[in-house]
Amino acid sequence: MNLRATSLTAIFAMLASTAAIAQVKMEGSFKASQSCPAVVSIKKGTNPDNVSLAAGTAYRLLGKNKETASHYWIEVPGAEPRQRWVAATCGAIDGAQVGTAPPTGASVNLPGGTVKPKPNPKGPSDGVPFFILALSWEPAFCETMHSKPECQTMKPTDVAAQRFSLHGLWPQPRRNVFCGVDPAVAALDDQHRWEDLPEPQMTAETMAALSKVMPGTQSLLQRHEWIKHGTCYPGGSADTFFKDQVRLANAVNQSAVGDFMAANVGKTIQTTDLQAKFDAAFGAGAGARVRVACDKQGRISEITIGLKGDISAGTSMADLIAASAPTDAGCPAGLVDPVN
Repeated sequence: MNLRATSLTAIFAMLASTAAIAQVKMEGSFKASQSCPAVVSIKKGTNPDNVSLAAGTAYRLLGKNKETASHYWIEVPGAEPRQRWVAATCGAIDGAQVGTAPPTGASVNLPGGTVKPKPNPKGPSDGVPFFILALSWEPAFCETMHSKPECQTMKPTDVAAQRFSLHGLWPQPRRNVFCGVDPAVAALDDQHRWEDLPEPQMTAETMAALSKVMPGTQSLLQRHEWIKHGTCYPGGSADTFFKDQVRLANAVNQSAVGDFMAANVGKTIQTTDLQAKFDAAFGAGAGARVRVACDKQGRISEITIGLKGDISAGTSMADLIAASAPTDAGCPAGLVDPVN
């Protein structure tokens, strides 16, 4: 994944350092037997938002700090960042498979700049694929990520300052990631070493269209999105994966939703009003499939939209939204942050 919504520069630094500690990559689950703190730094005990594991809950296992582990590296849904360390005495691992993760700075041979995907057997029970489309509000993202190339050059007149920016299209359920990806390559992504990931193979036309709606391409976001999520996308083509999500993002931005956001830059809007614009653009009930995320300063940072159906067949945005399940609305109101 993926984490542009509310992360701080310091959190990315902590993630990089903790990932480097996890010399042994693992797959499986960690089931907590008690409530324990989930930290981002073993040495310092740093725990943003005071996250604790829930007794009896299983968490995705990512790795351990050494062969005889004192701590396991897991993914905690809803935490920021989601990747955390927990003491080995807090629970037990289940179904774990071990592989060595490359330390930071190690070189990994990538297969010709592409990753051949294979289907993930853990799909939806009714056989109809479902997805989350994530659209970021770039000015809010750039408030804490000033060093990103796309943030250094952004101007109030830019499209990204007035419309949503594409974050990604994520096949569901959430565990449906890194399909057919070599663990060594997945480890590079976990460590945010996007410069070492293969470039997705797409046409120049698709890349040009993607760059317009995804400013993060300047920071190689497309490499992360392809390795983690695109390899699980039906059809297995990077060109199709990105072309499809460009179409969906444009459908939102060129609708009453995009006009509403542009008209309210610098103002606080109600989530219900934004959802009403989705209803107007894509049919009654569409807004109930939209969740709004806000950062700690009350700025809208991202929206996520539930979709279900065959996207590559050209299914309309309205039909894809209508087929998905309602979600919680997220934050009740938020600032449409201007460029600062």
